Amino acid sequence: MGKRQIAAMQTRLKIITAAEKLIKERGFENVTIDEIAAEAGVAKGSFYTYFKRKEDVVGEIARSNFLEMQKKSMEVPGDVCDRLASFLRDSMKYIVESSVKISQQWIKNVVEPKNEDGKSKLLYDESVIKEILEQAIGQGDLVKETPVDNLTECIAAQYYGIVFCWSLLDREFDPVSRMENYCYGQLKDSLIPYRNQKIEEEDMDV
Repeated sequence: MGKRQIAAMQTRLKIITAAEKLIKERGFENVTIDEIAAEAGVAKGSFYTYFKRKEDVVGEIARSNFLEMQKKSMEVPGDVCDRLASFLRDSMKYIVESSVKISQQWIKNVVEPKNEDGKSKLLYDESVIKEILEQAIGQGDLVKETPVDNLTECIAAQYYGIVFCWSLLDREFDPVSRMENYCYGQLKDSLIPYRNQKIEEEDMDV
């Protein structure tokens, strides 16, 4: 990687870091692109080199962190429920730590029909859930007949529902504990019909 590419990456990171700081402090609507550029120590034109709109920065704030969570979840020891819980719980923790203001804008991005970044975040989350379920099938934890697409949609809906309610109610409950309760309650129960009985019996014998 050349010096110019490194400098570009550093500038982009400065903009993302500055935007995150200001949005946490003031809320998305109260921060301008001029202020983000000033906080980052770059020219306003530099912002538009990397982002078309202010909304685009919100997705980037979390992108690298979610990729790290995905990698971690795929390597978690235990069964499919443990791996799903790892990704969903860690994702929820990150959302809480990022502040309710960023979460509210993230939700707005997702539900905005014309916002491609919001759509990509939803599709990304669904792809991770689906990959974990398919991994479990490949390892024999779940049977081949497991309705992966249907389960993925249901799990994603529950995840987004918790985030939405937390953002709407402005932190009136703990979304992390609610997510964990779902994972080891309703989600775990919903996977029982698709668990490989042979694997279950071997685990009981051990």
